[in-house]
Amino acid sequence: KKDIKVDLFDSKNSKKLDSNIKNSDIIVMGGGPLMDIEPMYMVEYGFKKAKKLNKKTALLGCGIGPLFNKKYEKCLINIINNADLIILRDSISRKKVEDIYNRFNKKCENGNIFVSFDPSIQCCKDYIILNNKREDLTNYIAVNLRKYPKEYDISTYKGDSCKINNLLKKFIENVATKFDKAKIKLIPMHYFHAGNDDREFLNNIKLDLNLSNINVQNKNLNLYETMQIYQNAKFNIGMRYHSVIFQTMLNGRNFILDYTEPKQGKIFGFINDIDKYGFYKKRHIYLQKINKINFNFINVENVNDKFEIDNNVINRKMNIYIKKIKELI
Repeated sequence: KKDIKVDLFDSKNSKKLDSNIKNSDIIVMGGGPLMDIEPMYMVEYGFKKAKKLNKKTALLGCGIGPLFNKKYEKCLINIINNADLIILRDSISRKKVEDIYNRFNKKCENGNIFVSFDPSIQCCKDYIILNNKREDLTNYIAVNLRKYPKEYDISTYKGDSCKINNLLKKFIENVATKFDKAKIKLIPMHYFHAGNDDREFLNNIKLDLNLSNINVQNKNLNLYETMQIYQNAKFNIGMRYHSVIFQTMLNGRNFILDYTEPKQGKIFGFINDIDKYGFYKKRHIYLQKINKINFNFINVENVNDKFEIDNNVINRKMNIYIKKIKELI
């Protein structure tokens, strides 16, 4: 084993970025999507700089998209061309890379592109080892929602009003009424102002509905506490990507409200790779495709059905990280 030194610095400061690249052995973009955002250019610059200095580069656990703008697609191509190792978090991201190269009449010649799962799955596996018994605290339903992001479909907004946000509020009202003996815990996955603090949206729902069994988790939870809540819930409902992963891996009694592109987004990518027997086919709604939510897709007959994880598949795909990183360094 070797000690690994990690420095925190402002990557927007080009001098600090150059200095840290120069003093590093490997430059990694870890997790998150490569998408239509300005920081893509920083990653592109960093990888190009690293290659000039003969440093190793890697994309680890990344997704691809949403990408709608050609300038960011070109940026992605430059990043991939300068990466020594790429491990994407789902199969659909691999296909998106191929499609983008095809649109520019280019051939992707990087033979070091592999597919695994999101690295957070390893975190779930480690948590389960430490907490292999589900506590008998199941008289609550854990729900994660987020304010619907305009960048996915601006047409759903009219001024400050959003059709999908209104449907989500109605949906929570229906769940709280149908399961009136259970507590409805609205759980944030994002606590920062940048990117929209989930608590603002969740508290607006609670205040508007004014139902006694709805509560918002306003105090910040750490990672362990967040996992514990999902693990011990009667069942879960998830909207943000990592809430879906946690609920699937830690509990398996869950339903999915998918705000990303139908059959293209990161949530579909995860479910498509992990659910080979169609368990989530009737438990997964694409919010972009609906005018109303069919409230009956959650009912007393199906809330106890549980997704069974194939640990052999999980272990085999997660081991790709260890094997390929060892080969790289």
